[in-house]
Amino acid sequence: MRWRVGIIGWQRWALQGVAQALHGASAPAFEPVVLEPGQFADPPALDVVVVVQAGNERAATIARAVPQHLPILWLGETGETAQRSGPTGRLEAEADDEVLAAAVHALASGLYVCDAAHRRELPLPAAGELSEPLTPRELEVLELMAKGLANREIASALGISSHTAKFHVARILEKAGAATRTEAVHQALRLGLIGL
Repeated sequence: MRWRVGIIGWQRWALQGVAQALHGASAPAFEPVVLEPGQFADPPALDVVVVVQAGNERAATIARAVPQHLPILWLGETGETAQRSGPTGRLEAEADDEVLAAAVHALASGLYVCDAAHRRELPLPAAGELSEPLTPRELEVLELMAKGLANREIASALGISSHTAKFHVARILEKAGAATRTEAVHQALRLGLIGL
């Protein structure tokens, strides 16, 4: 599969750097297209849009103009981003080529992505995906579940009893409407509750 990636921004050197990173990281997987500042309102056929260092006003304009079904990866300082129905991602400007390529691929596949610095800023999809929000402790447990830790290992990492860890895992499965830990982690990735 070859993903067509539109790159939007106002700093020419940054745009070229992202284009080169995507082209060099996985040349057969991506076709980067640098867009002119006004072109994002009517983009060519794209799979993902990467917005580089846009700032508050420009980020809001882009969020309104880019079609809702088209995933956006906000790269670097992009100010506040509007709620979107499609997949969204946030990464630091210094993300290495592999992380950038993985994020674009994940967004094109319908997942939400972010690095640790932006995890709580990522706009969440419409309510109703979970029966109720996860607590901060459940989010911690979920992140450890995503790393493949068993209940006993989760308990050790968080300084809680195995029984308490098991209880948190059961609540996460219940809230996610998942039958297995794998299903719960997959849904959490899709919703942007945990990062790659």
